[in-house]
Amino acid sequence: MKSNINFLILISALFIASCGSGENEKTPKVDVETENSFNSEEFDFVLPQPISLAKAFQASGLSYNQSFTNSADNNKKYTTKVKQLLNLGVYSTDLAYSAINEKEQEARAYLKVVQELGNSVGLKPVFSDKKMIEKFDQNLNNMEAIEDLIYDIQEKSEEYMDDNDIRYLAVVQFSGSWTEGMYIGIMDYEAKQNKNLTVTIIDQINLLKNIIKGVKTYPTSDETLTFVIKKLTDILKTYENFPSVKKANESSTFVFPELSKVELSSLGTKVKDLRNYIVN
Repeated sequence: MKSNINFLILISALFIASCGSGENEKTPKVDVETENSFNSEEFDFVLPQPISLAKAFQASGLSYNQSFTNSADNNKKYTTKVKQLLNLGVYSTDLAYSAINEKEQEARAYLKVVQELGNSVGLKPVFSDKKMIEKFDQNLNNMEAIEDLIYDIQEKSEEYMDDNDIRYLAVVQFSGSWTEGMYIGIMDYEAKQNKNLTVTIIDQINLLKNIIKGVKTYPTSDETLTFVIKKLTDILKTYENFPSVKKANESSTFVFPELSKVELSSLGTKVKDLRNYIVN
């Protein structure tokens, strides 16, 4: 049952496939590093790392805006394990978003918060490493090294969760990462009306079925998580019922949906509602 649960997907392949030349299929083609994925009866899917999400949006023209992120000062507000897990995901995306945009001090602040929340949710063996911060500080002017460190942190946490049979924590965390990435992407789209961002937004929607499936494996009943699942399901169903999505799905070959402004506004409202619930 044990397997490496590195969530790394080549998420940019989704973007490339979506702009391809009409392959005879209905969903974007995704290239997956199978040796780094995990498979079991409960986890028969793969999900990307937060930094992969951030890079996918960056490739579509996402620019940096600190007001879109969750303030590092908010982390003390999260006192329940589920809220801490969700916001560990939120802050992981904010960390990646800051790092790939070369915002060194912001990235350092988010790394510290990620470390604190990681310790709180039971990942202390991973996040108590003092060398982590030291290595980060030593490479503040080397964003490539910082990105490698972020990948390393994520891989170590995933391996620890896998080895201790608590991999369901990773999916809850990722649901927070996904929500934050979508929120930042939608906020940036609303500010600039960059149509390229809509392609990446749709790509991320394609992850929702697996996220919902994974979050439902959480072993205990939790009011917060029940609400999050309800909201994620509502986002997915809303998207699937858009006229543009139904029209694309009726095609015998793959056609990428072209969401209308009304549809994007509706989707954005639901994502923002979920994100505000998670961070508040």
